[in-house]
Amino acid sequence: MEPWNMHHVPSVEMEELDLAFFYVARTEDGRIIGAGGYKILSPEEGKTTLLGVYPEFQGMNIGKALQNARLEAMYDAGVKYVTTNADHPETIVWYRKHYGYEVVGRLEKLCAFSLEDVTHWTTLRMDLVRHFETRAEREIAAAAYIEGNDPHPLNPFPPLMINVCLTGMVPTKVSTPYVPVHVEEIVADAIRVYDAGARIVHIHARDERGLPTPDARYYEAILTGIRRERPGMVCCVSTSGRNWSDFERRSEVLHLTGAAKPDMASLTLGSLNFLSGASVNTINMVERLAMTMQEKGIRPEMEVFDYGMVNLAKYLERHGIIKGRKYFNILLGNLNTAPATLGNLTMIAEALPEDSVWAGAGLGGFQLPMNAAAVAAGGHVRVGIEDNIHYDYERKVLASNEALVRRVARIAEELQRRIATPDETRAMLGLA
Repeated sequence: MEPWNMHHVPSVEMEELDLAFFYVARTEDGRIIGAGGYKILSPEEGKTTLLGVYPEFQGMNIGKALQNARLEAMYDAGVKYVTTNADHPETIVWYRKHYGYEVVGRLEKLCAFSLEDVTHWTTLRMDLVRHFETRAEREIAAAAYIEGNDPHPLNPFPPLMINVCLTGMVPTKVSTPYVPVHVEEIVADAIRVYDAGARIVHIHARDERGLPTPDARYYEAILTGIRRERPGMVCCVSTSGRNWSDFERRSEVLHLTGAAKPDMASLTLGSLNFLSGASVNTINMVERLAMTMQEKGIRPEMEVFDYGMVNLAKYLERHGIIKGRKYFNILLGNLNTAPATLGNLTMIAEALPEDSVWAGAGLGGFQLPMNAAAVAAGGHVRVGIEDNIHYDYERKVLASNEALVRRVARIAEELQRRIATPDETRAMLGLA
C-alpha cells in the first residue's frame, strides 16, 4: 500500500477530498495513522480515492480494514463495480490477491505523484457484488465449521478418523489392568473411546481365560454389544496370523452376519517378526482372506509395516482382489520392519494406490510422534493399548484407551482438525 505522506492533495491528479466519504484509522490516543476514501460515480459505479497507512503501522491489516470499510459503504449504496488506480507493483498485487481486481487499462499521470519514476497508473476494476457473495459463502462455511458441520474452508485436510486397537494379542491383565479382555470389558471400552472421539474400533477377541481366540462366537457377542450401544461405531475384526496359521480359523469371523457382521477386517500385507513371535502372511493367505472379504462385503483394513507391503496392495488391486476405496494402517517402529521416521511415513503414504486413505501408527514409544505426525500430515490415526500400553516415554504411566484417544483429539483440536462424524467416517472409508 502507498504511504499517504507521498500524496499531495489537492492537485491536478486528485481533487479536494470529501471527508464525508472517508474512513480514518486512529491509535487509542487519537493519533491518525491511516485513511481511505471513495467516491460514487453513478448508481452502479464507485471509485476509491486514496488509501494510505503510515509506514511504521503497515503490516497490521489497517489498510485492509480501511479497504473493507469503504467497499461495504459502496456496496450498501448499491454500487456494483469499483475502480481503483495504483502505481506500486506490490499494491497492485495486493488489490488483486485480496479483492479479485482485474487490470483493465492504464492512465497516464498528469504530474509527478506517488512513484515519480512510474509515469502511469494501472487501472483496476472489481465486481463488488461478486466479492460480497464470495465473502458471504466463506463466512457461512466458517460458521458451519464452528458448529462442527463441515471442514474449515481454509483447512485442506478432511475431518480426522481415530481408529483404536483396544486389546491386541499380547497385553494381559498382568502387564496392564487397563487392557479389556472379556466381552463386557471390550464393549464398555469401545463405548468410552467412541464418546472420546474414536470412530473405528479394531477388535481382537479373548476367551474366558483372557487368551486370544479366533472363535466367532466371542466376536459376535462383542459386535452386537457395541452396535446396541453405539451403532455409529465402525467395527473392524482381526484375521491375525500371529497365533493361527490355517485359513479356516483366521477367516471364521468373516462369516458373521446380521448385527454381528463386521464392517472391516484386518489384512496384513506380508510376513514379519515381532519380539513375541512371527506373523506369517503368505501371498496365498492374503489373497484368500481378501477374496473372502470381498465376497462378504467387508472392507479390508490393510496393515502396512514396510514399503514392500504397498506393492502387494497394488498387485491385489490389479487382479481385482481389492476394489474401490482402500484403507491402510501404516505401522512403524517395530524392530524388524520400517523405523518410525517422518521420512518413512511420508514415503509409504505417498506410495499408496489411488483412492486410498491412511492412518499413522507408532509401536511402543513411537506411538505419540507418529500419531501427531499423521494428524499434521492430513492422514488419520491408529492408537491404542495393542500398540503401546504406556502413556509416557519413561514408561511410568500406564495408558487407557480412552486417555490415548483424548490425547489425539487434543492434538487435532490444536491443529484445527475436527473429529469426523460417524457418517463422515463411513463415507471416507467407502462403507455403505
